[in-house]
This record gives sequence, C-alpha cells and structure tokens, in this order.
Amino acid sequence: MTSSAWAAGIAATRGVPLDTPSERFRAYMMMRGALNEQLVIGYVSGSYFGVVDAEMTPLWDVVGATFARYRKQPDGSYAGVTGEIAHFLDPQTGEAPGRFLNPYTGKWNIDPRRNMPPSRITLLPSLEMAVPNLVPGTHFDHVIHTPQVRGSDVWMTEVTRVGMPAAAGRRPFHYNEMITMHARTDDLARTDLPRVPCSTAFTNVVDWRPWMEMDGHPGHLTAIGSGRYGVSLSELPQRWIEATRKQFPAILDDPGSLLDSIWKG
Repeated sequence: MTSSAWAAGIAATRGVPLDTPSERFRAYMMMRGALNEQLVIGYVSGSYFGVVDAEMTPLWDVVGATFARYRKQPDGSYAGVTGEIAHFLDPQTGEAPGRFLNPYTGKWNIDPRRNMPPSRITLLPSLEMAVPNLVPGTHFDHVIHTPQVRGSDVWMTEVTRVGMPAAAGRRPFHYNEMITMHARTDDLARTDLPRVPCSTAFTNVVDWRPWMEMDGHPGHLTAIGSGRYGVSLSELPQRWIEATRKQFPAILDDPGSLLDSIWKG
C-alpha cells in the first residue's frame, strides 16, 4: 500500500473512534445488537461437514435466525434476551426432513429439532459476555477481538467456547463458534442510529450431535456460513421462512413473541 493510500485509509476512520474499550463496545453493540430496545433479527445460512482425520464429508445445510433485545443498565452494560430457531436442511431439496442418513454409520438419524429457548445474557463494557444460570460444570469463554479497520471497513470477531458436562454414560459436549462482523465506518460514525447494517461470516467446531449416535466414533462437526444482523422478517432466507411456517408458524406473525416469556417477565 502506498503512503497516500494509507493516509486516505486513516482519514476515512477518523470519525469512528475505536481506541478505548467504551468506543469499541459501542461499535460492537451497534453491529451485533442495538443501543435501544428494538428487536434485532439476524440470520446465518451455511453447511455442516463431518471431519475425521482432517477429511471433510458434506452432511447437511443449516439456516438459523436469531432474535434479541437489549436494555442498557446503569453501569453501562446491556442486559439482553436472545433466542434462536434453526433448521437442518437437505442440501438437495432445501427442505427440513427431520431425519438424515448418517454416512458414517449407514443409519437414519432423527433430528429432534431442539431450538434454542430464550435466555438471558449480559454484554459488558469490558467486551465480555456474562451468561447467568449455566448448567453446573459448564465452561463458558467469550472473547471479542480488537476491531480491524481498513479504509472504510470495520471487522470485529467474537469467539465463543462452551464445554458442557456429560450426561450419564456420555462424553462432555463442546461447542465452539467464531463470528466475524463487518460494518462501514461512516455508519458507525453516525450518532442518530441505534444500530448499523452488519454482515457476518460464521464458522464453528462442534462435537458430534448426540442425536447422530456417534459415541466412540472419532472426529467432529464443523460448519461455515454467512448472514446478517439487523434484518426484517421478510429479509430472512426463504428456506428458513418455509421451514418455520411448517414448524413454528406463530413466529412469522409475531417474531418478538419468542422472547416475551422472559423479556416481559
């Protein structure tokens, strides 16, 4: 990069202070959530693979939508309520059949369609996430990396690692998720917006899902995907809308209702 191009990149970011934790926290909230209590809808669409000895085997597609609200607290943190509805899809048909042929075992597995119920989180000005009421013995680690600013683009990456204790006769379950968010500096510089347009790239590394009946089999799952935070219901992927209409139709009429049980409690 030439010195003039570098100087132009620096000038483009002068309106977006990101030097202090409080400035980075504000940018993070505007990308992932909102500075007010509006419903924030996000989605990710991608694919899952099995990984054994570094060999990847395509398994199924995934499309999930998240719903969240945040309320600012006197200490500057944001108390949030989040929920998710995700569907595993047949890559050939785009439908959610509820069962999959496991290429490792040759057996049909039933997807129990357990979607994430609403839960409470707290996003802290220190760029940490606190999750109350975890199952005893759960390990939870959440890190937000330093923003990367290049020209008029800002990227922030958060890494979440969760280890859940084993049920009787089973191995502990591990879920690791990496999300990189992208926004524009001119959007983040505005003081009249509670949130900004934000695209996402998603990667995870997960133990075999229990319903796959893979106890003792080496390997794990990984997924890749992309999406956005801060979309309207009509902007969600059509495959998600169609699967949700069959499984959870009330959400399409009132998406905020997924959170009401604890948001209004």
